[in-house]
Amino acid sequence: MKLSSLSALTMIFLLLCLHTAQPGFQKDVNKPGYCPEFFLTCPFTLLPLCRRDRGCKGSKKCCFYNCRLQCMDPWSTLD
Repeated sequence: MKLSSLSALTMIFLLLCLHTAQPGFQKDVNKPGYCPEFFLTCPFTLLPLCRRDRGCKGSKKCCFYNCRLQCMDPWSTLD
């Protein structure tokens, strides 16, 4: 039983390694625009709702706002 669980874990590890080694996997998408400014200090950070812009639908960007990363409509300028 131990051998089969070890081989299953090894297989999962190898599949994850192959998936991350694919060309274009690390390609990061930076969508145009700026994240809304958030000036308050956070006593703690909440769990993120996104990690990068490519994880947000449409033109939304992954921004730190209200003490967490979340998808938001971008600003066109910083004014």
